[in-house]
Amino acid sequence: MSLPFLGDRKLFEQLPQAALLLDLQGRVLAANAQACRLLQADEAGLLGRHADDATGFTISGSLAEVIQKRAGRQILKDDERRAGPPLMVELTPLLDADGSCAALLESFREAPVIHEMSARLQRKQASLQAEMERSRALVNSIADGIYTVDTSMRITAFSRSLERMTGYAEEEVLGACCRDVLQTSVCDTDCPLRWTLENERAIQNCRATLASHAGGGVPVFISSDLLRDSEGQVSGCIGIVRDRSEIETLKQRLGDSFSFSEFTAKSKKMVELFERADNIAATDATVLIEGESGTGKEIMARAIHYRSERRKKPFVRVNCAALTDSLLESELFGHDKGAFTGAIRDKPGRFELADGGTLFLDEIGDTSVALQSKLLRVLQEREFERVGGVKTLKTDVRVIAATNKDLRQEVARENFREDLYYRLCVVPLHLPPLRERKEDIPLLVEAFIEKFNARSERIQEVSSRAMALMMEYDWPGNVRELENAVEHAYVTSTSGRIERRFLPAILQGESTSQDYIDTGTADDERDELLLVLERCRWQKGAAAKQLGISRTTLWRRMKDLGLT
Repeated sequence: MSLPFLGDRKLFEQLPQAALLLDLQGRVLAANAQACRLLQADEAGLLGRHADDATGFTISGSLAEVIQKRAGRQILKDDERRAGPPLMVELTPLLDADGSCAALLESFREAPVIHEMSARLQRKQASLQAEMERSRALVNSIADGIYTVDTSMRITAFSRSLERMTGYAEEEVLGACCRDVLQTSVCDTDCPLRWTLENERAIQNCRATLASHAGGGVPVFISSDLLRDSEGQVSGCIGIVRDRSEIETLKQRLGDSFSFSEFTAKSKKMVELFERADNIAATDATVLIEGESGTGKEIMARAIHYRSERRKKPFVRVNCAALTDSLLESELFGHDKGAFTGAIRDKPGRFELADGGTLFLDEIGDTSVALQSKLLRVLQEREFERVGGVKTLKTDVRVIAATNKDLRQEVARENFREDLYYRLCVVPLHLPPLRERKEDIPLLVEAFIEKFNARSERIQEVSSRAMALMMEYDWPGNVRELENAVEHAYVTSTSGRIERRFLPAILQGESTSQDYIDTGTADDERDELLLVLERCRWQKGAAAKQLGISRTTLWRRMKDLGLT
């Protein structure tokens, strides 16, 4: 029997796969036995029907293309009406003597390999989705707030706990810059996530205040670590936000028994200072704490606050040296929506957040004369306006200021307003440098070793030679430098005790870049500081630690020497 456009029927039946002969409109002209079995129909029932109707899957869109181009085409089709794997369909044009397409051969076969691959992929996707749901449920069950950002600091995930803390829903913040959402007190100065992305190192328990959507601030700890993709490349950062409100509440409850225990001292100077500070705490007077970097000015300010009647209200800290004038003004007084580019909503300032409590203005000597006049008004009138605002706000805040500069000299040089100086210096406190109370060094060393041993007990004692060396040194970086030196010896010790050989080289009289602190011209100081920064690959935390000074002091000296 012959078939139109195909020839012998026997050859048609011997094709290795199921096949239909179609006219140019896609109607069935013939069906071989394999096609009848696969489609579960006899040939008579298929003849004259359109291929789409006969097979249950659509090829109409491909017919015109195959006819026009006179080239075959393969299509993967899945017939939902039949069980089993999908079919691989092939359309082949049959040409007449003139080379024109006269009919089409539609052949199809089962594709079990593709079916299995598809099934595996679906199972894997289902498993991955289930794992993601489990992970998300786990993250959302944690009391700490968790969020992730990409390398551009845009939010990619936001946990339920963080939703409760901030008042924002995840769908509201995805894709937004985290600074605009969280508005923490460290966003502009010392963001732990940005630092982690830049330095590829984790940060633990950075102290900050989180802005709530409903207004006010939430005291938190922020930790951060890197996120990497499957190839090990940095893809973003994860932030963990721990609410420390309960800790602050506990501190307030313990306010009556709060002492100066954070200071480790027995020297006469310090004992007298504690007595005076205790008397000052009972008043509401403005306090000016003077002292070199590393002497514990912030610890003293906190002690005064928690010994005062304001202990149940917030203690809010502002580092005046770490912000530009415009940012510092916004931080102190807040701003209204639209006050400047990026001000997308109203933001309360530190004077508002500290209402009823204490505002600690650290490094007050680094403020500009213009800002000093605004501070003077707040201290005298107890009122201010937000940046870009017209409404006058009242505040009830006790101000404690601190500086490592001689403000009398700054007044003489006209770098500091005389009226503000006398307004701040109602009650002055001077913290003596460590070189003037060396009898406290053994107690401090013991306290630092106890602190470091809490991680893993490694050090049992300090050699007499090492202690003598520490007693001889003048400690330009004060208590902070002493702590860094003890930690250096703690880490490098191989004998279970702190020995002279494990202390930093500067204590042993060897020349290092730290000498710049006390001696040399400005050019020498700049060269020495540049050397330390380059040695530490411009990682300011490492450079500050090597120099025995705070990051703020390092930043200020870099700014003064034109290295920022």
